[in-house]
Amino acid sequence: MSHPVLEALGVRKHFGQVAALDGVDLACDGGEIHAVLGENGAGKSTLMHVMSGLLESDGGEIRLRGSVVRWRSADEARAAGIATVHQHFMLVPTMTISENLALAQRAFGVLDRSALDREVLVLTRERGLDIGDPSRKIDDLSVGEQQRVEILKALADVPSLLILDEPTAVLTPAEVDDLFSLLRGLAQNGTAIVIVTHKLAEVFAIADRVSVLRRGRLVGAGQTSGFDGESLARLMVGDRAVTAPASGAERTVGEPRLEARGLGWYGADGRRALDDVDLLVSAGEVVVIAGVEGNGQQELQDALVGIRASELVGEVRIEGRPVSTVAEARDAGLGVVPADRHRDGLVGEMTLWENLLLGRNPLRRAAPRGWMSPADQIERARERLASFSVHPSDPELPSAALSGGNQQRLVLARELSRPDLRVVVAVNPTRGLDLIATGAIHARLRALADQGAAVLVLSTDLDEVEALADRALVLYRGRLRAAPSGPVDRVVIGRLMTGLEEAA
Repeated sequence: MSHPVLEALGVRKHFGQVAALDGVDLACDGGEIHAVLGENGAGKSTLMHVMSGLLESDGGEIRLRGSVVRWRSADEARAAGIATVHQHFMLVPTMTISENLALAQRAFGVLDRSALDREVLVLTRERGLDIGDPSRKIDDLSVGEQQRVEILKALADVPSLLILDEPTAVLTPAEVDDLFSLLRGLAQNGTAIVIVTHKLAEVFAIADRVSVLRRGRLVGAGQTSGFDGESLARLMVGDRAVTAPASGAERTVGEPRLEARGLGWYGADGRRALDDVDLLVSAGEVVVIAGVEGNGQQELQDALVGIRASELVGEVRIEGRPVSTVAEARDAGLGVVPADRHRDGLVGEMTLWENLLLGRNPLRRAAPRGWMSPADQIERARERLASFSVHPSDPELPSAALSGGNQQRLVLARELSRPDLRVVVAVNPTRGLDLIATGAIHARLRALADQGAAVLVLSTDLDEVEALADRALVLYRGRLRAAPSGPVDRVVIGRLMTGLEEAA
């Protein structure tokens, strides 16, 4: 009798009073791609962490090819052939790509860096994952490039079981297609693959089997062919309605709010990351900049919010006033949803209510005379957390205790509910969010524009571009180009994003 490569039986895990997993079963068979679906906070990542040795369960069993195992560490699971691509990157920022891969392979001692770089380039060709120069430091990579390094790290050795936790969150459609082709090849050669996602289209595109979690419990499982999109959505969210976000009503565009003129910036590798960028976003409109990660998005975000302005050529203005520091941009009413919520958006050790006060303007309002009442701020935080459906909603939890999607909601709760909000700059604002949360955030962004804010979204997701854009632009190799006017044409936008077509 053959056994699953890895099997979870009745797994339970609590964080304080919160049951993250409540008796969950999951079997991972060799040669099969198994999708694990669920809302933010449903327990998907927690289950993967237990199966891969990153967390210890409170009860139940993990079986490897029929034998009960109790991982003492993630390294022990990796040695047994269990590789994981984590939603929260497990990379050392100050080390190079090659050094991170060597560290994952336990290659300690004196290393020939040139030889190591050459080996990594060979590996990238074999796996079909372009990561550019392997001597670059992780700190200098975009979020999307870091995601590709994580995937490459997991595939350095062909594992018996490959777990991927939201691997497509910052990949372009073409990169997703390439990844899925790679996964199908691995499955055909006998690897068991588990892909954690909240995207129904991905389930039907790649998965042989699907399991659905809701609030820590397994609520449905079976062959993917036995489900349709509506039945899976209902399993995910229960009795709550699932509707596609409606496009916003036609808005009256007001005065210019956010302007950039002649922006130029050289990246860490010496190339021109921004090349003479002009941008105008007016009150009452949502402008979406589409682009593949690594084409200048990080530099454009930094330029617009006043980070490292001394390295910048050109000028940024908010309501006609030049801004060259973060403080000036914030004082002018700028709300920012950054590309990297961990590095730029949250402090993991701080509580939820403390994270909601980050930035000098919120602190000024909370403590106008230099002191504040924590009890008052905790009560106000409860309201904001509930408004943005952050779960768990205990204001005194550290933000590190939240799932990735709920951490994103926490950042959005702080940045989109500022009373002085005039301009929004949001980079992949719905990264890691489920169906309902994505629709809710899109609705909030449109509502802010309806109320007169200027909203700029930088996104790698064509669905998001189509859902939000009053006007679409494309950033390619540091140059900003307007997409054709009228309804968003996904094919044209996709070709512009990859340089296959010149803008009109």
